[in-house]
Amino acid sequence: MSAALAIRAEWAKDGPGMSEKVKKPLIAACRHLLHPLVRILIRHGVSYGEFSDAVRGAFIDIASVDLIPVGRPHSDSRLSILTGIKKEEIRRIRAQDANDDSEVGLNRIARVLQAWSQDPEYLGPYGLPLEIPLYGDTISFEHLVKTYADGVTPRALLDELLRVNAALETDDGYVRLLNRTYLPSPLDPVGLERLGNVVSYFIDTVDFNLQKKKQGEGRFERYAITMEGLSANGFQAFDALIREKGQELLEILDDWLGENEIKGGHRLPPNESIRTGVGIFHFVEKDPTIPDENEILVQIAKRSGTYEFKDEGERQ
Repeated sequence: MSAALAIRAEWAKDGPGMSEKVKKPLIAACRHLLHPLVRILIRHGVSYGEFSDAVRGAFIDIASVDLIPVGRPHSDSRLSILTGIKKEEIRRIRAQDANDDSEVGLNRIARVLQAWSQDPEYLGPYGLPLEIPLYGDTISFEHLVKTYADGVTPRALLDELLRVNAALETDDGYVRLLNRTYLPSPLDPVGLERLGNVVSYFIDTVDFNLQKKKQGEGRFERYAITMEGLSANGFQAFDALIREKGQELLEILDDWLGENEIKGGHRLPPNESIRTGVGIFHFVEKDPTIPDENEILVQIAKRSGTYEFKDEGERQ
């Protein structure tokens, strides 16, 4: 038996979902889940060649980290056998990989916002975040960043918070928290990092649950969906309900995490700190035979007389 066949046989015996009978539905599921991602890529000028390099890189990343047993060499030859990617392609992709040079990352911003909202040192009466001086050795934005996001300059992180209206800088050198939720623009580098995190977290949860041995051993993963559809008014009401109750639940969970997490846990070795959380998202099934929800809402507004026409041609 060749080395390649031996490794693939070992996968089929020990690895989840490696038999030939599941490959076809698995690939079909992957193609389906790629549809929204490919829509984003094409919309922003990413070619198939660029995307295929990213896919090869992902195969190499996972094979290197998850599939090669501890103590085994991570040679290009072994990675080629595991992934089916030619050795010269592996060398090329490894050579062009670069470390993320973004100084302000999503995790750092999240830690600062959470600490500012939950660390008793930064809370005033009724548990409201304090307005703090930008610089200082004790209670200050500089100290907050050094404690919870060491490695980034306070000015760089504050500029990002100011840009998305999450904070306000006063004329007398103080900083005020405006919003504990950080929502970057979708096309900002940090916004794109958020896109990768959200999708990765969800798929990782699904993967974990596919491997569970019995009921109750998986992670919480549920959804509520209407089988018959909603009217446009019902859709708007449901959207408002999600925003209200979803935000309320997330803040409850965020407060619990802030009270129970290991302080300074981001500095611990990975095997001593479990990073975890929960995400809530509102999905709308796309059916190519019907217009999207925005078009439906516009049509209803036109019929009701509340829509503002841009020109006479549109009115006709």
